Amino acid sequence: MDKKLLALAVSAAMVVPAAATAGVKLYGKAQVEYNIEDRDGQDSVQSVDDDGVRSRLGVKFSEKLGGGLTAFGKFEWAMDPADAGSSGAPNDGQNFRARDAYVGLKSSWGSLAAGSFHAPYKTAGGVKWDPWTATHLQARRAGGMSGGSGGISGTNGFIRNAIYYTSPKVNGFKVQFAIMPDETNSGANNDGDDGDNDYSMAVQYKNGPWHAIFAHNRNNVASGDDETLSKVGLRYKSGPWTVAGQYEVIDDADTADGSRTLGTSSSQGNGYQVCQGCDADIMWLNGQYRVGNNIFTLSWGETDVDVASASDYDFTYWAAGIIHKFSKKTRIFAGYTETDGDSNDPEVGGQVDRDAWTVGIRQDF
Repeated sequence: MDKKLLALAVSAAMVVPAAATAGVKLYGKAQVEYNIEDRDGQDSVQSVDDDGVRSRLGVKFSEKLGGGLTAFGKFEWAMDPADAGSSGAPNDGQNFRARDAYVGLKSSWGSLAAGSFHAPYKTAGGVKWDPWTATHLQARRAGGMSGGSGGISGTNGFIRNAIYYTSPKVNGFKVQFAIMPDETNSGANNDGDDGDNDYSMAVQYKNGPWHAIFAHNRNNVASGDDETLSKVGLRYKSGPWTVAGQYEVIDDADTADGSRTLGTSSSQGNGYQVCQGCDADIMWLNGQYRVGNNIFTLSWGETDVDVASASDYDFTYWAAGIIHKFSKKTRIFAGYTETDGDSNDPEVGGQVDRDAWTVGIRQDF
């Protein structure tokens, strides 16, 4: 091991216990999968990776200021244990890439922070409800949930240069609103002065076993109509059962914001996007049943795309598998997923269908 890295590790081990007493918490996740994937017109591919970049390292901090006011913040970085930043690795450059990074104040009136965040649209339902998020089996960009990896769009990526308000919970309701007064995030296409003030918002309601959500995004685009996304969702948990579903509507999609080509291999193993300027309806359903430390789960989704100047097309997604939790921090999982695409897709280029088997392990700390 490099002497400088060894010295840094020893120093961190000595500092963290003292820092924890001062309102600082070091945390992280480590995940690796073995995956076998097949696509139309391509040879079967095996991989050992954290292709969804679930692995991360972060630090949270807070300080009570008196009068019910608390300062708080967070810095988080992504990494792939299987690549570890090796030269030429598929996810080279992913390691220690910035994720959330913000600082703010909170009190009885809620919280207000500035920096980089998961958008409210992303975390209301969506990736929080999908048990396969950030694995090869996930629904997003596979036909079950919207994509988007930059700017403000969809259930992937982060919003940058943002101000984020979260209300206190009142009678089960919570409101989240994030605005980017001067959006400069790479990939976002703004229309001069009209490109300012892109926003994402969500309203969530929890009461006993029920959890309902509504979310909406607006992304100003350089040419054409603004891209908007709206969704509603409902989840019910009772005993060993969990059932969830959500419905998304996309108007005037901006694929440049998602920076992916439809139906082709991409980060996280899939790239089933909505074509630029097109509209779409996306449905996702999931059921889970728990027996002891085992969770059996089945997901289904469909993306129907309306193309103004060509034939419409659709993607159908499903995934099934099992998650075994040794504890709250350690789990193993295995499953199968498949996405079937309509050949009328004007941008797929023949690479429509995809299926994948995966088995993995994850440890939180």
